Amino acid sequence: MARPASPTPERAATADRRGFGAVNAGLSRPSGKLLVAVNLGLLLAVIHFDWSVFDVIFLYWAENLVIGVINVLKMATANPDPFQGAKDRFGQPFQVDRRMRLMHTIGGWAMKLFLIPFFIVHYGGFCAGHGFFIFALFDGSTELGDDPWTAIPALFAGALGLSLAVLAISHLFSFFVNYLGGGEYRRTSPMELMMRPYGRIVALHVTIIIGGMAAMAFGDHVFMLVVLVVLKTFVDLAMHGRERKKYLDPEQELAAA
Repeated sequence: MARPASPTPERAATADRRGFGAVNAGLSRPSGKLLVAVNLGLLLAVIHFDWSVFDVIFLYWAENLVIGVINVLKMATANPDPFQGAKDRFGQPFQVDRRMRLMHTIGGWAMKLFLIPFFIVHYGGFCAGHGFFIFALFDGSTELGDDPWTAIPALFAGALGLSLAVLAISHLFSFFVNYLGGGEYRRTSPMELMMRPYGRIVALHVTIIIGGMAAMAFGDHVFMLVVLVVLKTFVDLAMHGRERKKYLDPEQELAAA
């Protein structure tokens, strides 16, 4: 009887991506472990402070603002020279004329000067619209007044503000350790970075909003909020791991294999 064929590396990689490979990649990093620890702390806050569905989802919306600020830092520190550290298909460094390299570097800085203000305006408007949607969908105006923007300082004054600060520390840790310390800034571009937060928002907040609506349907039970936080943590960790794997250079990838 013939033995079944062994899976090809491509199939194994696909299965790894569809399974828990990205989660394991996230957990293998100190930043991933910190992400889990911070979200476990949020679980305790949900239980201790008896947060509502709106409180939890508002906190995750505010986290998007933190991600936007850090993304501006990433765009500002991204390497403007596309040839630095670049290699051809044979693994050899690109041989580029000095004048051409200088022109590309100047173009990289010019792109930053255009894309960073554009991102701030566009992403800020996106988050504002998203915030109005959350207030309307989860009835945040009932206890906080009709104007969401006047309610935000009151929300940040308590435990939610402290929780947001802890989330910001987690993202800053990843920025300094992975993006700067790990050299990810050398393997990306301002254009790529400008688009990245939107995919994260869509993926995470579809999960969060569906989970939040389910929690509201069951009457803000703590159990449903815990499920919501756990689900968001799992998706966040998977995306964190996938992003880290994307920016491994060949030497790091071989070491991690």
